[in-house]
Amino acid sequence: MSASTLACARCALANHPSNRFCSRCGLPLGAVQADAGAGTDALGTYETPGPYEPDIERLVRDLVARAGYETGPSSHGWRAIVPLELDRQQAVYIGYSGTDPEGRAILSLVSVCGPANDRHSHILLKMNARSVEGHFAIKVLRGEEYFIVIENLTADMAEQIDAGSLIRRIAEMADGLEDRLSRGKDLY
Repeated sequence: MSASTLACARCALANHPSNRFCSRCGLPLGAVQADAGAGTDALGTYETPGPYEPDIERLVRDLVARAGYETGPSSHGWRAIVPLELDRQQAVYIGYSGTDPEGRAILSLVSVCGPANDRHSHILLKMNARSVEGHFAIKVLRGEEYFIVIENLTADMAEQIDAGSLIRRIAEMADGLEDRLSRGKDLY
């Protein structure tokens, strides 16, 4: 890329400096960079679970403790840091995310991959068709769309799963896409 072009922060297309918006994805040029702190908003705010629902806080704490990773509270739940190959690591956020259509409490495990772009959306939909655990999705974090990996569990499933393995698989899936989107950076 020459010095006389501007790379789009979302899709990396080289644009002419007179362009105000990326000619491929429409993102304002020079305005947005990947936000390494966006993951703290991966779990949104939800109403407090009702008294008829299981003790969600206890379920989340137990799941996080069973995982065996370095953990700490995050804005709306817990964050687990998963060490990966090549000295990389990936954060997975775990917390309550409301109820399903049948009224069952849902726990979400979410990991951020990077800013969303149309170029990779088609590839991710094909990958979702082969996913067993965790799926790619798009979530708005801090006003921008990000690719995430998410796994939703009903509260009754939380005690039955192998927490450490599930969190690791979500982290590996998210980090693989992050590596591709960021050209090797380890931001999330």
